[in-house]
Amino acid sequence: MPLLMHQERLTYQLKLLWNGLKGAVKPIIKHPKQPIVIKQDEVSVWMIGHASVLINFFGTTILTDPVLVTWLPFPRRITDAGYKASELPEIDYILISHVHLDHLNMRSLRRLVHKTKTIVLPKNCSDLIEEIGFRKVVEMDWESKLQLKEFALYSFKPIHWGERYPWQRRKRAYNSYLLQKNGKSIFFCGDSAYGELFKRVGSQFRTDLALLPIGAYSPATLRKVHMDPFDAMQAFYDLGASYMIPLHWGNFRISLESPDEPPRIMDRITQLTNSEDLVYMLKNGESITL
Repeated sequence: MPLLMHQERLTYQLKLLWNGLKGAVKPIIKHPKQPIVIKQDEVSVWMIGHASVLINFFGTTILTDPVLVTWLPFPRRITDAGYKASELPEIDYILISHVHLDHLNMRSLRRLVHKTKTIVLPKNCSDLIEEIGFRKVVEMDWESKLQLKEFALYSFKPIHWGERYPWQRRKRAYNSYLLQKNGKSIFFCGDSAYGELFKRVGSQFRTDLALLPIGAYSPATLRKVHMDPFDAMQAFYDLGASYMIPLHWGNFRISLESPDEPPRIMDRITQLTNSEDLVYMLKNGESITL
């Protein structure tokens, strides 16, 4: 964690280790799964967990940052993944926002390679998946556009960082994405702190659905690279999005806030702002059709 001072980092890591060990002996929470049905005239989202969602974008299937395993290798999951690889349909595109261990998971990608047409990664990241053998691999630099057959894909630079391990010095990019098809747009943030990115995207695009992270903000230093629910709500307003699905909560304990704190705060925010009908707090295995 590059933004923590040495003593603070040590304390943070020891607390994470202790919380992870305690969590490893607790039962993994399991939720019912709603069926996956892909329709050509719908925009639907199924929650897998953390930053992983399956999107049906008018018949195009898109999977974000797939992490389907129980262990990262550490910590262990708090909540079971919404769906297994075998339960997912053929995937047209996998979108990888960045290559941190909780967003690019090699074991999950190996389970998905046989049913995936294309994987999209940030610039200077494709070397990590060469041996897996995806049929088509595409890299995107910041502030670029990729006109695919099925939809348009834009990439942006969030407030985060890209190295997979602290000792590596390769300059790897880290992206947020905006998808456009049939007059509809979906913004997938990946990881980011709050910043001008959201106003800028909101001034250039009309966003129908924003997939925004709301967890991993404690200790407070982590808000330099992550958002809390208040930040995410402001980002939602800045984007001018019609709806939001919060991500990055309740699956892996990678920070010090309680796993159930982000959704509790977000629920309170939506109540105070009369926006309960605009924010869909999906549990793993749940879905929504817009």
